This record gives sequence, structure tokens and C-alpha cells, in this order.
Amino acid sequence: MSISEKLADYDQTIDLLSRLNKRELQELAERNGIKLEREDLSGKIRRARTKSQIIDILLESDFRESDLIELLGISRLTKEELLNCMNLRQLKQLAKETGIELVKSSIFGTKKATKKKDIINVLNVLSTSKIREFAEKISLIKKPTKPKAKAKRRKTKSTKAKARIQSKRRKKTVAKPSPPVKKAAELGEPVEEKAPLKRRVKRVFPRVSTERITRRRGGLVEETVKETITKRQIVRRIILIEASEKEIGETLEAFSPISARREKEYEEQLSDLFEKRGLIPEEKTKKRGGFDFVFGGNRIAVELKATRNPRSLDRLADKISKYLDQYERIFAVVIDETETPEKTKRKIQKIERINPEKIKVLVKKAKKKR
Repeated sequence: MSISEKLADYDQTIDLLSRLNKRELQELAERNGIKLEREDLSGKIRRARTKSQIIDILLESDFRESDLIELLGISRLTKEELLNCMNLRQLKQLAKETGIELVKSSIFGTKKATKKKDIINVLNVLSTSKIREFAEKISLIKKPTKPKAKAKRRKTKSTKAKARIQSKRRKKTVAKPSPPVKKAAELGEPVEEKAPLKRRVKRVFPRVSTERITRRRGGLVEETVKETITKRQIVRRIILIEASEKEIGETLEAFSPISARREKEYEEQLSDLFEKRGLIPEEKTKKRGGFDFVFGGNRIAVELKATRNPRSLDRLADKISKYLDQYERIFAVVIDETETPEKTKRKIQKIERINPEKIKVLVKKAKKKR
């Protein structure tokens, strides 16, 4: 599979981006003009600091494939990816150097491989080290070089300008007149020596301004207030989550499905009930496991499953186990259309035992249409 094909797949894209370190991910974002900012639960814009947060932003953004390949380099690309990066001429050159005959088997026997896909299938027998060695030899992935800044051309000075500079230099080199020499005292005349004047040194005590002390105290008070506000915000956030969880639980308890042919119709019935109760779910995204309904800033997930065979609940259990750490609460609504309710009950109990604090399963029986 080529890199362009992998970028079309969500999980494969995560795998490619995970090969880069944090600094390289930031460089990829910078090259493509992507702002590494995200909105938290309180609605504030925060800078993405961890590697996983940066990957989440890049998954939702568009970036150039060539930039990703350059940052990955030859050492972090697989054998198949490197072969897909090569053109036909390079692939044929590799086959020639390694002594591999480019032929493929067909119904009528062997046939010469001419298409890129067929040639790659033939060259897959080579080791990864051999392919990487060849890729380095032909400089398959070239790092972009920054253009060197051109040296500024100096303007030629005119003869007048040169003469002016020389005259200034001459003026500077002119010897300065020596200071006047004091006449020596005549012989025989006594020389009076004046005693040096003594000054009294007053001791100065440092004064501490009251303004500075007040500022310091004020600073401490201000910090305390900030901490208190932060605590209030956290408490409010928790209350909102608990309230929404309670409302969702009550709505699911009140849900009474009407018999339908497809699971999609049951989802529409539940969606209508949520809208009537004023509960608006988040947009459905693949990165969150594709749950049917997600609430509270991707914290509470609701999955609806219409089952006619108890075995189908195993897939539901696998899905919940996989994405359990990404949610604070998971509700599962099982519409039982099986003829063996006891088996269904055992499967549901098995799901709830995964994490009883987080998972709640509600079993519903569909009412027949009048």
C-alpha cells in the first residue's frame, strides 16, 4: 500500500504520524500553516502540547504528502512504501542491480511485468535493508535545501569620495599638542605642602519604601484569588457533566422503541427523543470509535444495538473495551429481538462486568406498530 492510499485511511494515517516525534510533527504543521490549537471543555483555546494532541489536530487538517515523506525519511519507511515512492525507471534499475527478472505468472504461463504494481510485487522478495540502501544511493527522498542569501554587491566609490575619506584619515592622525609643563620651583624657595582635607562621612541607613511592601502584599492576595477562581471553574464543570449524565440516563430509561426493520430507524427514534429533551449530541467522528451519540464534549457515549443473535453482542463488547479509556461514561441500549432472552442477558452481564462504574446496558423490547 502506498503512502497516499494509507493517508486515505484513518488508522493508517495515525500509524504514519506516530512514527514522527513531537518536534517533527510541529514542523509538519508549520510547513502546512496548521495552527496547533484546540478548544477545551470551558471553551478556551489552548495550545496542543502533547504528541497525541498534535496528531489529533493533524488528522482533522490537510497536509502535503511530500512533507510527511521528507520528515519520515528512508529509515522510517517500510519496504512497500519505499517501492511505491519509486518510479518505473528506478524500479527497473533496482531489479537490474539485484539480478531479479521482471516476470509475472499468468494463465498462459510467464509474462513480462510492465505495470508498476506488478513490478513492486516481484521486487517484494528483496530485503528491506537492500531497498533502503538503493533508495539512499539514488537519493529517493531529498531534504529541501534553503536558498543561500546572495551577497550584496558593494558600490564602487568615486574618486571624490575616496579623496574625502583620505583627508579625514589624515586629520585624525595629526599629533595632538602636548600639555603645558609646569615650571619647576626655583631653588631655595620652600615648598608648602598642604594637608589633604578630611570629610566627615555620614552613615546613611537604607529606607524601605512602604509602597514596595504594599505591592508585595497585594501580589500575594492576587495569587490567592486566582487559585480560588480556578477551583470554582473545576467544580462547575463537574456539576455540568453529572447533570448531563443524569439527563441522558433518564432519557434512555424513557426510550420506548417501535418495531423497525433496520437499526438505523431505531437510532432515528432515539435521536428524536434526545432532541425533544434538549440534548444535542456532538458530531459523529471516526476517531472516537464511531459511537452513535456522544455528549458532554466527547465524555459520554451512547451506543444503540438491535440484535437478533446474541453473538452480535460480542462485537459491542469489543468496541466498548477498545474505547473505554476515552470516555467517562458509556451507555449501551440493546433492542432485544432474539428468541433466547436468557443468552442475551448473560452477554449483557458480561459487558457490564468490563467496568461496572463506567458501563450501563439497558435492554429494550420493541413495540409492534399499530
